[in-house]
Amino acid sequence: MGVAGPMGRLLRVIRGFFGRFISGVEQRNPEVLLENAVQDELSNLKKLQVAAAKTMAYEKMLTNDAAEKRKLVAARERQARELAARGQREAALQVIQQKQEIQNQLAEIEGRLESARRNSEEMERAFRDQEKRYNEVVRERAALLEEHQRARALQTANEARAQISLSDSSRDLEKARQAVRQSLYEAEAVGELGTSEVERQIQAAEVDVKRLEAERELELMEIQMGLKSAGELEGPQEETVERPAGESERPEETGR
Repeated sequence: MGVAGPMGRLLRVIRGFFGRFISGVEQRNPEVLLENAVQDELSNLKKLQVAAAKTMAYEKMLTNDAAEKRKLVAARERQARELAARGQREAALQVIQQKQEIQNQLAEIEGRLESARRNSEEMERAFRDQEKRYNEVVRERAALLEEHQRARALQTANEARAQISLSDSSRDLEKARQAVRQSLYEAEAVGELGTSEVERQIQAAEVDVKRLEAERELELMEIQMGLKSAGELEGPQEETVERPAGESERPEETGR
């Protein structure tokens, strides 16, 4: 029937779908290609079903015709015998001629019936084979769609992972560390300067405030990066600035 060859190639194309380079709509939507393959096989199945039904109907018609012809042959045989028994030889000859003509028609019908039976058997086998292939393609589509969905999920996960970048946070963290070191350097520089005790105390207080702000910023940065938990963040502490000796907490009122 010439059906097995093209169908075998089609199944190989479907099985090797994910190993081929497919362009256009099929590459973006392999579901379209798989659905088209299923619909093609369904269309072939319907065509074979119609063809098989026609050959089977033709075979049944010839079978009925042959049965009717056999009945007529038997009837003419009995009629000719009855005529011959009554001595009506001429009438019996005419009946026998009719019987022979019917027998010739029966032989022709039986020849066509034999061919019709072979065609019916072949079409039925082709239909059953196509039905089997259709079911295989449907199962193949389900398996490939499941594999495609897993591939898409993996691709989405890889794309999401590729978009993760800590470069900006690392730079910010390095800036915060530099700010802390800078505050340390400023504190050391204050100690080296020969300023008055009051000025040194004021400068030291300013350095402590800057260091505290830098440390707080660094701690927040480390929490955002997962280097430290939020529970480890210390609460704000009040900084007490050491007052110069001899200076009271409240300025004395002037004019006393």
